[in-house]
Formats: sequence, C-alpha cells, structure tokens
Amino acid sequence: MMKDWTRVALMGMVAVGLLAGCGPKRSVTREKPGTGRELSGNWSAVDAKETSDALIKDCFAAPWIMNFVEEKSEKPAVRVRQVVNKTDEHIDAKVFIKNLEKAMLNSGKVRVLANTGAELDSVNAEEDYATEGRVADGPAIGEQKGGDFVLTVYMSSITDQVEGQRVKFYKLNAELISSVTGDKVWIGDHEIQKYVEQAGVSW
Repeated sequence: MMKDWTRVALMGMVAVGLLAGCGPKRSVTREKPGTGRELSGNWSAVDAKETSDALIKDCFAAPWIMNFVEEKSEKPAVRVRQVVNKTDEHIDAKVFIKNLEKAMLNSGKVRVLANTGAELDSVNAEEDYATEGRVADGPAIGEQKGGDFVLTVYMSSITDQVEGQRVKFYKLNAELISSVTGDKVWIGDHEIQKYVEQAGVSW
C-alpha cells in the first residue's frame, strides 16, 4: 500500500514538472532606445521624438524668431507651458515636454526656461537659500527672466477598428504665443497614423 502511494506521489511530481516545462517562456533582449520597435501601436517614445523634432523644426523656420532677434539683438526665451492630452491613452506629458525642450536647446536658437512645478520650485528654493546670507554670491530674488514666448501643445487621437484591425490617428497642434502681447506668432501641427493588424483577435 505504501509503495502505491509513493508511486502516485512520484507520478504527480513528474506531471507537475512536465506542465511547468510546457508553460510560456519569457526572454529579455536589451535594445538601443529609439530602435522603432512597436508592439501595441499606441503612442511611443519614437512618436514623441519624431513629433517634437518636426514641430520645433517648423517653428524655427517661421519668421518670428528672425524678427525678434533683429528687434532685441538677443535669443528669445521660451517656456513650454503645457501639453494638453485629449487622446484615449495615458501619455506622460513630462516626457514629451523634455523632448520639446531638448529639440529647442539643440537648435541653439533660443533660451529654454525652467518649467513650472518642480523645476521652478528648485530655482526659487536656491534663491531663498542665497538671500539667507549663507553664500558669498548667488541669485537674488527678482532676477529671474520671464519667457518672451510660451509654447502650448494639444494632443488628440482617433481610433477606427474592426475585428483584428485597427487604425490609430494622432493629431498634435502647437502654438507659440508672445507673453507680452498675447499674439500667436506660430501655429504648427504634426500627424501620425498607424495600422495595426492582429489575426484572430478582437479589440
């Protein structure tokens, strides 16, 4: 009787082992960021970089920047004020803002100011620290430069789908606004469309 139970127990252990071996296997491969691989067709890091580069290139080709430099003899200061996400996805606006700021800085044509929130809070904290007399020299309250222009971006999307097929369309509208007069000196847009097919699956 004891031998029978031992045999059953061993058979059970073997069966469990076989089932575990037949389960899904996962492998991880390191890739260089920006390789362009997409799985879901949703907004990706590649989309963020492509869009920010395209928008800033178009923005800096407009006449506003030349007009400002001719009048002021200095680079304009720009602050990315907000990114409004009206797509059907959760998109981290901070990541996109950093892409925009990087594209602007790399152009060498403008000064990019600290963003509202943690960045400006850090600058203000440093000013407060300096005014307490703890440093020999440092920033003083009232010396920050305001933005000559603010950049705003509006993101929207449209999804069209049937069983196993989906088309995702993204539209991004950007506006550069004078912080002095409120005039819009540039309006640009960028579009991305993706087709995703997955056989045998309903969305």
